[in-house]
Amino acid sequence: MKRRVVITGLGAMTALGEGIEPLWKACLEGRSGIGFTDPQAAWNPVAAIIRDFDPEKFVTQRKSLKLMARDIQLAIAGATLAMQDAALHSTSFNHERAGVIIGSGVLNHELDELAAGVGPSLDGNGRLDLKKFGADGLGALFPLWMLKYLPNMPACHISILSDLEGPNNTLTTGASASLAAAGEAARIIERGAAEVMLAGGAESKVNPLGFSQYKMLGAVLESQKGEPEKIYRPFDEHSNGFVVGEGAAFLVLEEFEHAKKRGARIYAEILGFGSSSHSKKGRKVAMESALEDAGVSHRDLEYLQASGLGTAEEDSWEAAAAQEVLDGAGPHVSVSASKPVTGFTGFSSGAMDLLISTMALWHGTIPPVANFERPLGDWEFEIVKGKPLRKKMKVAMTNAFGFNGPSVSMVTAAYPGGKK
Repeated sequence: MKRRVVITGLGAMTALGEGIEPLWKACLEGRSGIGFTDPQAAWNPVAAIIRDFDPEKFVTQRKSLKLMARDIQLAIAGATLAMQDAALHSTSFNHERAGVIIGSGVLNHELDELAAGVGPSLDGNGRLDLKKFGADGLGALFPLWMLKYLPNMPACHISILSDLEGPNNTLTTGASASLAAAGEAARIIERGAAEVMLAGGAESKVNPLGFSQYKMLGAVLESQKGEPEKIYRPFDEHSNGFVVGEGAAFLVLEEFEHAKKRGARIYAEILGFGSSSHSKKGRKVAMESALEDAGVSHRDLEYLQASGLGTAEEDSWEAAAAQEVLDGAGPHVSVSASKPVTGFTGFSSGAMDLLISTMALWHGTIPPVANFERPLGDWEFEIVKGKPLRKKMKVAMTNAFGFNGPSVSMVTAAYPGGKK
């Protein structure tokens, strides 16, 4: 019999502000953190940017900041806030039985840091020669520059700062990585390898190199006029792309008896987890696998926190998969999606959606899909629009589907005696 896993802490850094409260308030109001970027930021006129972020609030040793890309700094902030929210202090848990799993990827370099290595790397025609860059250019860079950008560095720094000596891993599977991290963290606890796990992710691609990666997907919205907060419209008949954002989202997962013993606040319980391929069928298989792992029927599902990437193809794939999985139970399921509020936060987006769905279960309230007016297709389930939906619910599902990487779904349940 697998051990029960509950969620006892939530932490977020988003364009809406620091912590879960400003994020939750914005979700309920359908208020977006998307806006115009600095006029000098020629890379893109619209993004969801975290402004006035002070990393020294979370990293007291300034020398350490020199080895941290912005993604790492945001990850530390989100993880710290989650640990604080869970009231996990240094003496309240066994550090050897606590670990961290993070969804991450290649962190983007700042152009000014690479500039010193470009000159020695040019060939006779002024073009970048990668062979010369390896032989001559690297020597001109800050000797430890690579340590700022390796995918495993967020987990490394968090485990050191929070003294998490147990299981430690980094998943690099694209937009679904942080929800997959939560699934793996839950299974670590289920099989008895830890009592406490920190899971989540962070990403900051609101810079030239980061944006160019997403630009190549051909689905980035770049409106230079009007109201930028209204252009991101998942599941809407006018959905045609996404807006790049930055953010961090972390959850503290805990073995049920361990949480009860220390008197922890329990937001929700994790029941099941599933994953499959990046395909239309893969969406369906991931959702079905999560339900099977949870031991619940599709008819028990009452709320779906959809991935809602915002392109017509991806949204249609997700909606079709949900329609097939629900198999006639759709009218009882309320669907929400929150990327119009946060922007598409890449590696952290899956954990961000899990965090929001956890808050929805805790409060008994489902946020509306901002900017949604008319559906892209004819679906039997209800998409929450206009205002929050008060709903007494027990079972929810969160999806994390990306433009590449696996399809991931997680089933959670409201914990009796929640805030609602």
